[in-house]
Amino acid sequence: MIGNNIKLLMDEASLSIRKMAEIINVTHPTMSKYINGSQIIDSEKLMIVAKYFDKDFDYFFSKEHDDFPIMFRADKPSRNVVDSDYNYILSRIKEYNSVIDNKVVFVPQRYDLNVTDKLTEEKEAIIERIALDQRRTFNIENYIPDNYFNTISQAGINVICFHIDNKDLFGASSYSDKLGSFIFINANNKISQERQEFSLVHELGHLLFHRNEYLNPQHDPYYKTTRGDVREKVANAFAGYFMLPRDLVFNFIKEKEARNEEVLVLQMKKYFRVSIQSLYLMLHKYGLITRETYTDFWRKVNSKGYLKKEPSPLDHLSFEKANRKLCEKLKELYINDDISINKISEVLDKDIIEVRRMVKNWSNKNDEFKITL
Repeated sequence: MIGNNIKLLMDEASLSIRKMAEIINVTHPTMSKYINGSQIIDSEKLMIVAKYFDKDFDYFFSKEHDDFPIMFRADKPSRNVVDSDYNYILSRIKEYNSVIDNKVVFVPQRYDLNVTDKLTEEKEAIIERIALDQRRTFNIENYIPDNYFNTISQAGINVICFHIDNKDLFGASSYSDKLGSFIFINANNKISQERQEFSLVHELGHLLFHRNEYLNPQHDPYYKTTRGDVREKVANAFAGYFMLPRDLVFNFIKEKEARNEEVLVLQMKKYFRVSIQSLYLMLHKYGLITRETYTDFWRKVNSKGYLKKEPSPLDHLSFEKANRKLCEKLKELYINDDISINKISEVLDKDIIEVRRMVKNWSNKNDEFKITL
């Protein structure tokens, strides 16, 4: 069992037996014996292996592991996402699972779009129809919610929103048949709320269109560039149609015109909770602005630095609003004396003082309707 687990980790990291032998300072034949089980590895050597792969010691004594294949939304993840980011996301998912008891695992619809090179108009039309179907599934067909995190979480997808220092990592997603679907969003305040919400829906797109890749043992989440990866194009297109549905966009403009009001772009982007870039892209796709207007917009974006910052940005959601399902579960457990403050601190990755303030607020809200006789 130990040998099989070491070999599994070596295969995932593309490490040869010779390289692994060098890492723990043994000969190639000895390493081979460890792997095939003909010789027991001593605890000191096994600890070196555990530290190298960032695994608990107990990992090597179990036949089954709750692995979480991950797909990233980031600028050039092969260069900008480091192992500590990956491991932090895994730790948040595992802590989440330690308190959220999903008796029934929700499996979202899977779509096989079969896009190998570029998005044709035909494929774009299919993605748009699927985006509208998903809005119906989430019961938001005719309006824009003020909290997409809660909307998607209520549908059964596990949404986790925590701060990571890496501003180039916007989000990630994971899927397993046993544990279901997970979306992680980087809550770093230097990443606009618009981008955080777009990343949330983008990762939903991956869960819908690229399910098989999460289950593929050879899956590599570290694609080299967003622009060159067709999976990213599909997920981006889905997010655009989902967050800016054609009928709602046209109705917004018609209502303004009916009241003889000017259609203000910044007002429109706030209403739809999207970035200025996403808005202009979809207005161009829907034929509401000319190619010249669209091209001129990108010149202004580059000259004014709006590739990195958002004009008239949305306020960031609070931690509790972005993680409503998790916080409500922790509140329930705490009020029923089923969880300690220390455990809440671990799950939320917050210091004890901050957690004490949080649970005090929970207690006050619970006492809101109490009376003294």
